[in-house]
Amino acid sequence: MQYDQQEQSMADSQQTAGTEQHEAELEAGQPNQSEVEIVSDLQAELETVQAKSEEYLDLLRRTQADFINYKRRIGQEQSEARIAAQAAILDQILPVLDDLGRALQVTPPELRDNSWVQGVLLVGKRLMSVLEQLGVRQGGQPGEKFDPRWCEAVTRETRSDVPEGTILQVFRPGYMLGDRVIRPAQVAVAGSV
Repeated sequence: MQYDQQEQSMADSQQTAGTEQHEAELEAGQPNQSEVEIVSDLQAELETVQAKSEEYLDLLRRTQADFINYKRRIGQEQSEARIAAQAAILDQILPVLDDLGRALQVTPPELRDNSWVQGVLLVGKRLMSVLEQLGVRQGGQPGEKFDPRWCEAVTRETRSDVPEGTILQVFRPGYMLGDRVIRPAQVAVAGSV
């Protein structure tokens, strides 16, 4: 029994010494082994979480950029589709406008004051006004400089009284919708002597 008491006393003294050492380490600011392992584990976990956070943030930025590009592309495609649809409709309307213009040009002078001729003239003006509101403009007027992007030269006349490349006569007017040519004008162009 005495032996047990000695062992107990020894164990108590070791425990007391360990506690005193732990308290001394804490006072000195030195963590023990288990605290170092916990801090090390927490730091490793923090680095893993930060890496995932950066990965998710990068994914979010890419997704956001893709979405912005998608919206821009869809808007551009819709605009192009709208212009193509308008151009297709205008391509069908322009021959009617041409026929109306030709009919008015060949109207005999003695009939120009008749109300039905004036009505047809008003219809033509109204149709041109509607086209202008839609952004359609007529190109290739006499006296303008010839531009091969908007006009087709049907004939070339040698003239010294006007500069070379000037439109002399329009056989068929051209029409543009914005920067897109719906139909090029067919014109006669002045050439050099």
